[in-house]
Amino acid sequence: MKTNHQLLELLLRYKQVLYIVTGIGIIAGIIALILMPRDEYPEFKIRQGIIVAVFPGASSQQVEEQVTSKIEKYLFQYKSVDRSKTYSVSKENVMVIYVEVSKTEKDPDAFWAKLRHGLNEIKNELPAGVMSLTADNDFGNTSALLLAVQSDTKSYKELEDYVKQFEDNVRKVPSVSRVKHYGLQKEQISVYIDDAKLTRYGIKPLLVLAALKPQNAVVYAGDIDDGKHCSPIHIPLSLTTEQDVANQIVYSDPTGNVIRLKDVARVVREYDVPDSYVRVNGKKCLIVSLEMQTGNNIVRFGSDVGAVIDKFSGSLPEDIKIITISNIPDAVSRAITGFMKEFGMAIVSVILVTILLLPRRVALVAAATIPIAILITLGVMWIVGMDLQTVSLAGLIIVLGMVVDNAIVIIDNYVEKLDNNISPRDAATQSVTDLFGSVFSATLIIISCFMPLLLFMTGLSGDFVHSLPMTITLALFISLFISVTLVPILSYTFIKTGIKSDANTGKKAAILTGMQKMYDRLLEDGFRHKKHVIAIGVGSFVAGLILLAVTPKQPFPTIERNQFAVEVYLPEGSSLQQTDAVLKDLECVLARDNRVKVVTSFVGTGSPRFHAIYAPQFPGKNYGQLVVLTESNDATVELLDEYSTSYANRYPSAEIKWKQLEMTKTSAPIEVRISGDSIPAIKRIADQVMDLARPIPGTAWIRTDYRQPIQSVELDMKKDEAARMGFSNTVLGYSLLTGTKGFPVTTVWEGDYPIDVKLKVDKKVKSTVADIGDQYVTSPFLVSSVPVRQLATLRPGWTEGQIVRRNGTRTITVSINVVRGVFPSTIFARLQPQIDRLSLPDGMSIEYGGEYEDNAESMTPFYYSLVVSIVIIFLILMAQFRTMKTAVLIMMTM
Repeated sequence: MKTNHQLLELLLRYKQVLYIVTGIGIIAGIIALILMPRDEYPEFKIRQGIIVAVFPGASSQQVEEQVTSKIEKYLFQYKSVDRSKTYSVSKENVMVIYVEVSKTEKDPDAFWAKLRHGLNEIKNELPAGVMSLTADNDFGNTSALLLAVQSDTKSYKELEDYVKQFEDNVRKVPSVSRVKHYGLQKEQISVYIDDAKLTRYGIKPLLVLAALKPQNAVVYAGDIDDGKHCSPIHIPLSLTTEQDVANQIVYSDPTGNVIRLKDVARVVREYDVPDSYVRVNGKKCLIVSLEMQTGNNIVRFGSDVGAVIDKFSGSLPEDIKIITISNIPDAVSRAITGFMKEFGMAIVSVILVTILLLPRRVALVAAATIPIAILITLGVMWIVGMDLQTVSLAGLIIVLGMVVDNAIVIIDNYVEKLDNNISPRDAATQSVTDLFGSVFSATLIIISCFMPLLLFMTGLSGDFVHSLPMTITLALFISLFISVTLVPILSYTFIKTGIKSDANTGKKAAILTGMQKMYDRLLEDGFRHKKHVIAIGVGSFVAGLILLAVTPKQPFPTIERNQFAVEVYLPEGSSLQQTDAVLKDLECVLARDNRVKVVTSFVGTGSPRFHAIYAPQFPGKNYGQLVVLTESNDATVELLDEYSTSYANRYPSAEIKWKQLEMTKTSAPIEVRISGDSIPAIKRIADQVMDLARPIPGTAWIRTDYRQPIQSVELDMKKDEAARMGFSNTVLGYSLLTGTKGFPVTTVWEGDYPIDVKLKVDKKVKSTVADIGDQYVTSPFLVSSVPVRQLATLRPGWTEGQIVRRNGTRTITVSINVVRGVFPSTIFARLQPQIDRLSLPDGMSIEYGGEYEDNAESMTPFYYSLVVSIVIIFLILMAQFRTMKTAVLIMMTM
């Protein structure tokens, strides 16, 4: 049989060029494997930011009415704002709006720049007491490395000096982006006023304030110009130490008598009562966060920074240690190592299978296509700007078996033709020309299963899966190119005889022949019992649909990491000491477990973002967090399984959330949102929802985001009495602040280290309403002080812990956690029908968040993508076989 050798002749003519191109591709792949940017996850376009307004002294309702509602009205004028996902939290003294930028906004950074400019203008329309209004869209940046600089003996100021030295050193690493440190407790100079001495000397507290306030102001004094030189005039700051503050003259008379601050007050340097602090392994520390510039290799970043850490650690005193809290470069390195193991196992498996069943040369040609295809794919990915991360690695692992399929088909056809006494030259050409259409169609079909994801998956899900179809498409097209060009050349060069004609492969031929006979018999039996075969097929299909319906679903799996978090929530209004007591107990428990390496406690605050999706919590005295580093991924799962059960009810007043890292940004897997204008009404419906959820087995922690009401102290001013004495709300508030938190008057600078100076009274802690009433205050018109109870009637009151609005409407969210090992979708399937039967007052509505919302955003586009894939596959089959009957028959096997 004569065959046109045009294809083979063309390949042979340019054989050297093909080898060179292949070699260049392999070298590029090896270089890419070394230099290619690597990260834990694909680069996300964080579309959420926050707007924060500070309104000291305002209740949560005042913040909502006077600040939040006005800013929301302004904010929702922007089309770029996704109103359905934008929500606000109004609480004592502060407002936070979590702004979600719409998926249609192509440049979120430009939107935030425009928004900041607009907020500067709208601030003039807010109450005068609003101290600051800021917008921040950088809080989504992830720390590649979290370090703790810990010491038993050094002060916070001394620790910060070492931290600054380390930051200066590590910024020299080119791939390092932002460097920050957290947990610093600032020193302050407290001026404790003695009311009795002030009265004896006839000095008002306002004189003390007037004496200190202007001393450390930096003012412009002009310059001297003599025609040759211009010399600026500098006035040194008067106060540089606490002794300078104590010696400051507050009163002098014409005879030269002076009264200094130390004569009427006690001046001490001390740490302020903290709102939050951080510990590592139970000891004082500062946290250093290192971020990596995008487009770099995070494994190399970790290596470069690690070298700086090792060098700097060697220069530290023995009582200062640098401890790693979170290490994403290490996690990525282990993922790459895992991929290389999978890659090696795949190659070895293919080689073993082909060697067992095929001649050695056939096996080697087939096995060689895997590393060649993968390395060239890596090289192309590197050239087009793609990186190695969880998803792209998953794509490479998915196609490991697929890239060899095309080569196996071509080689098998080639060997079969040799067994049919066709010459190697003819067999090499026919092996490609006979099957190219089928191989090309099969490749397109596999690609069409993934490529529609690029069209339908948007937002966070789209960013996450984007590299998957791209990687698979590149790998399969490169595999196809190798199969129709390189494989025929290698087959023609190294394989000259078929299996049957090879004397050394008699046993292998017998095995293959035996397998073929078994399949032939099975096929014949199937034709004899067609109805049974069809019934089994239909039954399997129906069983699959049933399993699909009843199988629990979740959008993303949990993350395998030697790290987890423990979140501690106490009732709203709890003190920092109460929160710390719970965290210390948990620290001791975990420290006794040999599987735990490092425990870092964030008391009253949350950690910096150390995982792409795990967002830090807003600070609060009733909140604490532990970040736990374990010895292995398996140890993490074991610890979570054990402690989430045994310590579920250890603290009656606290809720403990043992959290494994996962790819979800919701605070709870099940969320029920009740919206309406009336707070009592939405709370009443929320209580009904919680009552429905509690009896369902598997629910763990059920709460709302309105938190518990906070007990407050309400002062009803005696207007006539206060006015007669010269007291206003502002003067009274500042006077009370002096007796509670301390009134800031100036700042003392020691180089670049600022120290606030605050006026206080000796009894700093006010624990009862009577303490407030007994505090003495002074007006601008009186020399003597009067107790607060003379100016106002004091009574206890209650205020909302926080008021949450979503899409501009008051919305209370019932959040439901589940026991580890229980799928939220199972519980939600039981709960949703009961909630839907609730009778709602007019103007109220219920929506669902959590995994239900995530499924709607990620799984629904996935189903659309699946439908489009099926349509494309059908069209490819029609183009290949040109008959509806054949295409439908093949589609049925799907």
